[in-house]
Amino acid sequence: MFADKAFADQTIQGGTATIEVNGTLGADNTNPDSTIPEGDDNWINVTVPTSTIFYNTPKNSAIQSPTYSITNNSGRPVSVSTEGLTTVANNSEPSDFDLTLNTVGTSTNPAITDTINLINKGSIQQSLNTTLINLANKDGKLTSNGAANEGDNSAKFTYGGSSATTSMTTLKYNLGFTFKSIGW
Repeated sequence: MFADKAFADQTIQGGTATIEVNGTLGADNTNPDSTIPEGDDNWINVTVPTSTIFYNTPKNSAIQSPTYSITNNSGRPVSVSTEGLTTVANNSEPSDFDLTLNTVGTSTNPAITDTINLINKGSIQQSLNTTLINLANKDGKLTSNGAANEGDNSAKFTYGGSSATTSMTTLKYNLGFTFKSIGW
């Protein structure tokens, strides 16, 4: 169904019918009033980093990372899930290596899953398919009639974990995210 257009069927008793045809060229997925069907992936307009890093030092086994953002720029809320981590290079993970993805929302829109294990004891966790957070639309609304809360369209994430490895080891992965439009 289109964003704010009601549809109804008509029963014809006779030989002809006329139906209304509505179209939008250049529909703007950042405009909550756009006529994109509810739940359609064309609503998705999300900003994510192109690359991220994590590290530790020989004197501190705790994994550290900068703080990164995921921001929903669209006119509808978007569900953010992680598909999982895949190896890009011929990695040799230490057997004590643990890596987590830590997601933080806001006080009015907390993360659904705030910590997820990506690597446990040197083994990549397969097929995570875990919902991290539902981001509000660009105006901070999770429902059409809901309150607009500034910042609810964005979440922060970092990496955590640990490894006691004291020799430099370079690791490369891809972290997969899935975005689903949430209709209202």
